[in-house]
Amino acid sequence: MSMQKQDQTQSWSGLGVGTDRKSFLDKVSAQLPAYEAALAAEAVFCALSERLPGGLVRQLREQLSPDVREMMGACHRHRGEEPANLDRDDFYLMVANHLNAEPENVRLVLHGVFAALHTQLVEAEARKIEGQLPKWLQGTWAAARRQIDRPA
Repeated sequence: MSMQKQDQTQSWSGLGVGTDRKSFLDKVSAQLPAYEAALAAEAVFCALSERLPGGLVRQLREQLSPDVREMMGACHRHRGEEPANLDRDDFYLMVANHLNAEPENVRLVLHGVFAALHTQLVEAEARKIEGQLPKWLQGTWAAARRQIDRPA
């Protein structure tokens, strides 16, 4: 019997290209040196969990390695609740309050966490998530995926 060589890098879940928690947080830190990476990721994950349908949140979580995945469930306030119909201001305010950041810096935080998150996802899943996001968040998601238009 011969063993086949695998040409693709797989994540822990076998779906994406996810890395471990330290690598993920290092990517967040590189994008957001002024913020604690774990807190920034938690704030964004919490807001996404509040905004996205439960099925999509589960799909997103499955793309992540187990130790990054657990960060997505860190926000106990919203576990088990239906997603809220947050508008842009409410969503940004939720992230700002969670992170204790100025609301005008939230787009930078979103971009930084999204850029690190994209390193964990396969392209098809990233596009699926983008299609489920509200129009006002799709641009930041897509820009982070392409690593362009980083807010100052």
